[in-house]
Amino acid sequence: MKEGKEERWLPVVRFEGIYEISDWGRTKRIGKATGATVGRILRPFPDKDGYYYVVLTVPGERYTARIHRLVAESFLGLRPDGLQVNHKDGVKTNNCLENLEYVTQSENQLHAFRLGLQCKPFGENNAAAKLTEDDVHEIRRLRGRKTGVAIAALFNVSPATISLILTGQRWGYLKEEDDDKRT
Repeated sequence: MKEGKEERWLPVVRFEGIYEISDWGRTKRIGKATGATVGRILRPFPDKDGYYYVVLTVPGERYTARIHRLVAESFLGLRPDGLQVNHKDGVKTNNCLENLEYVTQSENQLHAFRLGLQCKPFGENNAAAKLTEDDVHEIRRLRGRKTGVAIAALFNVSPATISLILTGQRWGYLKEEDDDKRT
């Protein structure tokens, strides 16, 4: 499946001895059960959000589990509180280990915006925006040369808005290194 790479298998967390997951994102049954075939690769299904999931069964119970979460838990460790699994390439169906990482919700959303996966209007595309990207770059260049109050007056916004821009809480998707290229 992945040319030149050997597939590695680890137990599925909380289903040790019953299922294994590979670093390619494939799930197989390893435990015996009535009507189950040991060694069978489970068929993935897309959920309503486009992520693949599998159905894991233990006597009397059925669980649905998103494959990217199973891969991450088994190979990267249990998900730390406050973090999410991110698909680095933005493809929800690419559940290979090298494509997965733990990130904060904010990092995940910024990543989605950068890849064009989120299309909510933000920045100057937001109808309520008072500033343009060029304005934000200019505000950042003025940092240390003028006070926040003076910068706010120049752009007809509040000093709080200037502070949020300078701390990256607003317009944070704009890379600061781009500010230097515009001078």
